[in-house]
Amino acid sequence: MKTYLILLFALIFASCQNEKKNTAEKVELNEKTTETIPEKVEEERDGVKIEKEDPKVTTTFNGKYRKMVKDEPAADCNCNCVEISFEKDTEWCIVKDKIYITARSQKTGENSADLYLVGVSREENTDRPLPWKDFDTQSPIAKIAFQPDGSADINWIGFSTNGQVITDYAIYGKKTLEGKYKRE
Repeated sequence: MKTYLILLFALIFASCQNEKKNTAEKVELNEKTTETIPEKVEEERDGVKIEKEDPKVTTTFNGKYRKMVKDEPAADCNCNCVEISFEKDTEWCIVKDKIYITARSQKTGENSADLYLVGVSREENTDRPLPWKDFDTQSPIAKIAFQPDGSADINWIGFSTNGQVITDYAIYGKKTLEGKYKRE
């Protein structure tokens, strides 16, 4: 009988040690993970608890991106790099050495965002000044699609007035911003 009890205790002890090891491995794996996993939070609405993703966790795509030219990163950053931030406005090059805008990024889905004009930050030596005060700041000027490999595809829409894209200014930003970007 003693033998059975000792065997039973040995099995229980071994099982507990194995569980501790599995938990430690899971913690170590989570610490090595570089992707930010949105946290689930509970919100109570009309007495009913609702689980949703924490809206503050939107920084996984923040960072500097360099434009890919013929499958190679661009040599210089002037007008070939963008900074995407969901916390602050950033400067974007529209025409190299001539026109730079301030823009804000807003997440639209799990792997997508829109870019909105905030205003002109620098405009130098332009042939034709743009009517900045007429452009919408509530209509997206570009769409950003984040890829599983960490890159981003930017699709330029253009400046709008009253929700309509202004074709006279569609070229601004199209050549410089549209394309695939690799995260630095």
